[in-house]
Amino acid sequence: MVIAFTGDPFLAREALLQEARLRGLARFTEPTPEALAQALAPGLFGGGGAMLDLREVGEGEWKALKPLLEGVPEGIPVLLLDPKPSPSRAAFYRNRERRDFPTPKGKDLLRHIENRAKRLGLKLPAGVVQYLASLQADLEALERELEKLTLLSPPLTLEKVEKVVALRPPVTGFDLVRAALEGHSKEALRRLRALKEEGEEPLRVLGAFSWQIALLARAWMLLRENPRPKEEDLARLEAHPFAARRALEMAKGLSREALKGALDLLVEAEARAKGGKDPWLALEVLALSLGRLTGGSEAG
Repeated sequence: MVIAFTGDPFLAREALLQEARLRGLARFTEPTPEALAQALAPGLFGGGGAMLDLREVGEGEWKALKPLLEGVPEGIPVLLLDPKPSPSRAAFYRNRERRDFPTPKGKDLLRHIENRAKRLGLKLPAGVVQYLASLQADLEALERELEKLTLLSPPLTLEKVEKVVALRPPVTGFDLVRAALEGHSKEALRRLRALKEEGEEPLRVLGAFSWQIALLARAWMLLRENPRPKEEDLARLEAHPFAARRALEMAKGLSREALKGALDLLVEAEARAKGGKDPWLALEVLALSLGRLTGGSEAG
């Protein structure tokens, strides 16, 4: 009996190990014909069985393993960890049991983090869950960070979590605008240069500025209508709830003049960038000028 575990590497491996415990399998077998044949041979205490990790197995190695796998008796378990199977292996699994575990996205990822946190005895605020979901990380890296959070004393605030999480957050328009508006010019310029070194298109970065400033404007107007918006009001901001909440926090400290000035600066930057001048220079001028609107410190 061959069972293939595919999809997200973390979820597939976890499910395979759980199945292995139920079937009395304790360790992975080297993915070679010799080792597999030995693992499948009946022992003193009953039939054999094997677990194979195929993540680094090439097509030549697979062709050598395939005849043995085709002849596995129904009563002998062979568990295959193969998150991203090659076309030939995927074809082999069509007539066998395949358990697929897609990587969760969006709301499913939020639920995954919440469930993993509960399993570890953590009670995470919604803002912390959304922050973790926004990080550039796979599920295994997120699991390690959740384990780290169990060492902190509650309550686990967003500020406290941000200080200890070692994963790299995505460089977003929000981070740039926040650094610029708070007068942290060195930080804003550092983020701009990081994007430039990564090969990001300057007009895409300008678009991120534009989107974030527009979000701030919507948040500012919402706060004027209702200084204490409820959860259902966040939908009006047309943004991810995490981004919406952070925009509301920033908008609380903005005056009408500062917001109008930010929009004017954005228009000027777009005219420079799209008018044949150096777009990265236009972005740097925009970042520095935004800080002066709020009278922020020039400290980094």
